[in-house]
Amino acid sequence: METFLLNLLKTSLLGSLAILAMLVLKPLWRERYRAKTRCWLWLALAVFLLLPVDFSVKNAPVQAEPPKDYTLFVGTDKTAIQSTDNLFGDMAEKSGQSPAAVRDTIIQRPVTNPEQKTTRYIPVTTILFYGYLAGAAAFLLYQGVSYALFRRTVRRWKRDVSRADYAAMLSDTARDLGVSAPEMIVCEAISTPAVTGLLRPRLLLPHEHYDVQELRYILRHELCHLKRRDMLLKLVLLAANAMHWFNPVVYLMLRQADEDIELACDSAATDGLELPERAAYSRTLLAAVQSSVRALPATTCFGGTVERLKRRITNVLGAQKKRGLGVVALVLALTLTAGCAVGWGERAQTQKNDDPFADKSYTVDILLYEAPGFTDGFTDGAYPTFRTATNPAGEKYVTMFNDLGYALIYGPMEEYKLEKQSFYALFGNTRDASPVDDLMQHNKSAWTGYCEEAKDSQPYQAYLLEQEDGTIYLGLSADYAEDGSECFCMVYRLEKEDDTIYASMDDYAAERVAELKKGTMTYSVSENNDYASRSIEDTVADVRVTQLEQADSLGNLSPDGTVLELWYFQYEMKPTNEAGVQIDIVGGQELTDDGYLNENWTHYLTVLHYTSGEQTGYQVIGTYTGNDGLWYNGCSYSGEEKYYLHDFYIDYAGLDLPKMYIPNLVDGLVEDGYGHGNSVEGRLVSDSTYNFCYYYVPITGWACSPGTDYWYSRYDTGSYFSVKKLERGINDAKAEWESTGAKAEKTDTGWRYVTHEGMSNTIVTLFNGPNNTCYIVEIHWLFDGSTEENQWGWNHDRAVEEEAVILQAMVNSFRTSKILFTDGSSNGSESSDPAPDDTAFQTDLQLASNGGASWLSLNTDGMAVGGHDPKDAAPTVLLDTCDYKEYDPSESSPSGSAVPPGGGNPLALCLSLSNSARFTFYEGSDFMLYQHGDTRYYKVSSYGDYATIFDAMLAWYNKTPDKEATFESDLVLASNAATVDILAFCPAGGESGSHAPLLTGYSVALDSYEYKPIDKPKNLDGLDSVELWPHNAQATCLIFYKGTNTVKYVSGKSERYYRAVGDFSIVDNDGRTLYDLMRVWYDTAEYSDMLTSDVRAQSKSFSWQEAAQNWANAYYGTQKEVTSGSIYKFTWLNVTVNPAEETTQAKRKAGEIDDNTYCFAVRVEFTAESANALQSAMAGNTVKCENPAAPKDAYEFYRCCTIQLRDDGRWYGTELGTGW
Repeated sequence: METFLLNLLKTSLLGSLAILAMLVLKPLWRERYRAKTRCWLWLALAVFLLLPVDFSVKNAPVQAEPPKDYTLFVGTDKTAIQSTDNLFGDMAEKSGQSPAAVRDTIIQRPVTNPEQKTTRYIPVTTILFYGYLAGAAAFLLYQGVSYALFRRTVRRWKRDVSRADYAAMLSDTARDLGVSAPEMIVCEAISTPAVTGLLRPRLLLPHEHYDVQELRYILRHELCHLKRRDMLLKLVLLAANAMHWFNPVVYLMLRQADEDIELACDSAATDGLELPERAAYSRTLLAAVQSSVRALPATTCFGGTVERLKRRITNVLGAQKKRGLGVVALVLALTLTAGCAVGWGERAQTQKNDDPFADKSYTVDILLYEAPGFTDGFTDGAYPTFRTATNPAGEKYVTMFNDLGYALIYGPMEEYKLEKQSFYALFGNTRDASPVDDLMQHNKSAWTGYCEEAKDSQPYQAYLLEQEDGTIYLGLSADYAEDGSECFCMVYRLEKEDDTIYASMDDYAAERVAELKKGTMTYSVSENNDYASRSIEDTVADVRVTQLEQADSLGNLSPDGTVLELWYFQYEMKPTNEAGVQIDIVGGQELTDDGYLNENWTHYLTVLHYTSGEQTGYQVIGTYTGNDGLWYNGCSYSGEEKYYLHDFYIDYAGLDLPKMYIPNLVDGLVEDGYGHGNSVEGRLVSDSTYNFCYYYVPITGWACSPGTDYWYSRYDTGSYFSVKKLERGINDAKAEWESTGAKAEKTDTGWRYVTHEGMSNTIVTLFNGPNNTCYIVEIHWLFDGSTEENQWGWNHDRAVEEEAVILQAMVNSFRTSKILFTDGSSNGSESSDPAPDDTAFQTDLQLASNGGASWLSLNTDGMAVGGHDPKDAAPTVLLDTCDYKEYDPSESSPSGSAVPPGGGNPLALCLSLSNSARFTFYEGSDFMLYQHGDTRYYKVSSYGDYATIFDAMLAWYNKTPDKEATFESDLVLASNAATVDILAFCPAGGESGSHAPLLTGYSVALDSYEYKPIDKPKNLDGLDSVELWPHNAQATCLIFYKGTNTVKYVSGKSERYYRAVGDFSIVDNDGRTLYDLMRVWYDTAEYSDMLTSDVRAQSKSFSWQEAAQNWANAYYGTQKEVTSGSIYKFTWLNVTVNPAEETTQAKRKAGEIDDNTYCFAVRVEFTAESANALQSAMAGNTVKCENPAAPKDAYEFYRCCTIQLRDDGRWYGTELGTGW
């Protein structure tokens, strides 16, 4: 398209120059050269104009720069592009400010075109091309209509010639000129003789009053037109005019060529006539004077205007002229030479920047080095990608992306000097096999940076090396050496990522399809329709795109002239399958009737759309593949695609801005009210009431009172977080608080006041604000000492423990504009993500002092002597009021000693069963060991009248009654799902799994059986087992072994064995053991847990039918993912959704469902792994499967389900049962 327009422009310009030169030299042409010569030249120029091709030579001496390719904004009804202002709209509505003002307050960045609400961007070349086609079509339509009207007039007014002498003269004249005589008719609607028609020409006369001599000259003239094929020449000229309808010079050419055609025809008609006869011919011309002449396609006219007839008469009566063919050749040669010498060059490109941190993206070229025994988790072709960037403050960063939706940011990167000893050390004991010498010898520069977000299993340090030849290497390191020191896990050689800018996303899809067709695909095939199946690798016969759709867009965050867009891309592949084997559907796959295999994975494409400027098009800058919605960095963005684009681009471009979602509001896991350890995702709250502040709140579980910054727990525990702004400085506010007797604690950002009244806890923190203002951030939580759980296992104080941790994290995430910046200010390097210093330590101290501890355990001589519940007595010391000084025990203790100097028997205070937070105190000392992720020692003071902090804690321990667990008491706890912490399945030699039991589901009444003590059996080793951990604040466990009724009871370091006696049959005398019952309990817990964690809500981008199918695939597909041996285990599965339209309408009419809910039936075809699994699936409508494509032992059942689009914009499915 662009090439055609450029070549057309070039041809039009060169042709115009030649035409103008001929018109300027017209007087010279008329005097010296024949009109026929000029006609040949017009024909040659017309053919030149009709060939808009680039015939310039390679490296043409004249290189013209193409015009800049701009893009116009065109409004559509599809997806409105919104600026980042809209991310803050809810806060703006409450504060009474505009979104733009709120946003500028938060991120201090100018906004461009905030009112732009369009999403479709059409390059100017596209508009020009279709505009050009429209113009050409209009031109041809006008000419065609004009000719058609002329022909209709002729048909209406025509009649045959009545004079016989006219016909005889026509025949004689045609014979003399050597042409076929055309049909001659009379048409009184015309004013001058003419010939019309290309294939079947007709000679038209206006009347029959011409004398013989006049008619003779008229016939000679018109028949000469036929002989010279002037109608064809006029059509070629007209085609050139249509192709260059926009060029006024071409219209001048057509007008002059029409006159020259008549002049050449006059010369041909009078050729050989004497002067008197030419004079008589001229008089005949004068008789045909017209007021105007309008050229028609395939038509010639004898007459003309007075001015044109004067020139024709002069031409007829003038002297003989030169032929001038050499001049024609010269003009054509000059035109063609100019065409060859002038070519289109390249558009001006931005000057190349060799800085490796100049916003560049890299892919892995080769894995240069990998530490022995280490795997990076990436397979060939699925390596991570890397992005380098420099923020406005000049800080350099490296971001690593993988296709699972995670990003790790390393930096700020600092220059690093390669020194032989330290660089060799990074390669550990494998330096002889490493490329270290080559890397050092040819290194140009090096940088290194740390990643705070890296987990235990992820490399935390990055080294970027730029070599002398421009090659970039990147090494990632962690504490992986044998001695625990830092060394490289892997070293990559990088290459600059393909930054192709596609003219359209269809072009991207076409390229991906072409790549997929060149590769292979893997699928499962059945073995003789039996249970067995195998995977085969096959070539790809075809690929077709099933979805390519823009999901959302975001403006004003990326550079001017670009827009961030998210696209959904799906495809299905057809294997060659020459053997014609039966394809076995696994997982969420679908097989179409025409043989295409659909994996049901969505490829989420993050696109930088260049909408204007020197380059326009689409650049794919990020991809994520998933089947359970859009995830990034551990956060779900389904229904919040704009937030995803915002947060992704912050990582991609290395922007120092706060993200909309963060996965780690709380550092690590925190146990909720149900006893489940969870991570806490946070979302940004910016300026809902006040200016110049923002903070993060949990995505779920908390609500805000309208028009305020008062956040409260949805569990009605009384916990809250509040922000208030004071119109006075922080020092005045501090003085007011201290006047009440409150004791201030200095923090990094202000002052803090802690108040404890029994189990009530309040912390007020003062933050400095702009313009002599300050903010009061208050948090509060309250324990009630309850240990009761509701029917779902929720406990008030356990929930408050979590809320206390969350509230402290919210405080630490609080920021004001004074400490937020991208402008290079002194605070500009501060991270916007909450990374509070010692938050966990301070929070855990408060929990330990205020009813948040779970148990106290005392050890003597390495043996546990008892465990007490600290809630049974008030603490003798409030740990959060003591003073702490961090201490390094290695300074005065032997290397590796776990006990500080003078420390004896330890006493441990633990916060919860699943929380790793633990305080350990040592007999005879003031030292305390704190463990929560890492390990630190503190020397404690200000703990009251006790001799040591250990004595203070021992007094608390002694105040609580001894609740040592026994086998009998644990059997009672183990019989109730509400008092069981964990069920674990431990296969012999395999990886174990653990789940919390379903509170309202299946359980085993273990206390109903008789147990006889026995010696340790000899045949237990190598058997599968199920472990049960009762909720007793002590480390006790019951273990059940496969095929037996043996129970192993573990308490501390002691263990005892029992044999259960009773009837363990599910049906009469089925031979089951106690282990079988426990395995069923575990299977139920696992299946319930997987349904909760794996079956997610579906994206709003799906239709309800697609959402229903995806939900059903995940819901029933869970039974393929459970552990082998489970009573729910399926080995083959096919799920089909059938809409129930009539049921939907009926239930809506009855008010049972709303308009966003749809009913559907699910047909589930399956093969069970075992007889037990089949039995558990045998509901009322389970029958033998009749599908011939299913395995021979397959069954099927139907379930009635609904799918509902809820307020969060996602689809939620529900199984109703076997009937409506």
